[in-house]
Amino acid sequence: MISLKKLIPIFIIISHISYGNTFNNTSQVSNLLFSNINEKKIEINEISKTALSIEILLPKKIVLNELITFYENLGDLNKEKKIIESNIKSKGESLKLFSTLEKNKNKVVLNVTDGEELDSRESIINIFDTFKKILLRRFLNDYIKNIEDDISKVDRKQNRIIRNNPKKLEMNVGFFYKLYQKNEVKKVSLKSSLESLYEELEKIKNQYNSIK
Repeated sequence: MISLKKLIPIFIIISHISYGNTFNNTSQVSNLLFSNINEKKIEINEISKTALSIEILLPKKIVLNELITFYENLGDLNKEKKIIESNIKSKGESLKLFSTLEKNKNKVVLNVTDGEELDSRESIINIFDTFKKILLRRFLNDYIKNIEDDISKVDRKQNRIIRNNPKKLEMNVGFFYKLYQKNEVKKVSLKSSLESLYEELEKIKNQYNSIK
């Protein structure tokens, strides 16, 4: 069972959606998920190094898995304890980076350094930008699946209500009339829920497809 502590970042994100604050574009989602890039000191093999750092409002396991996959697609990777060492190869050149992940309250902090004094600053910033897009796609894709699941549940519930309605109702009989009214209200509200879910689904899919 997933602990409440691990679910807190998801609750924070969902709360922005559940109370009418629908995301209108990917920049809104990005601003919620990611902080600005900052500079800080971290320890690599007990030696202090200057790193670029970003906070991410996603579960640590998701960030770690996506980061490993990302680095593996770019070159070689070696993970020792809490340090991920990666050799990125591009156009005949190689860039060696050290990355660490840590928790800061409800956020995951990703630190990346070249082991020098950030001689490769621009390259690291480009890596951050690309990795943010990967996580943004992951988040929106998971959200799309959740909406589709909700639509499926509402569909099943609505079909069950329709199926359970008596075929012949004596409209002048109080009890059955109230029952009929109750079921009709449910159907209308469920229909409204479906329409809003489909609208939300279309918006999120458009945002997902707009990421380049």
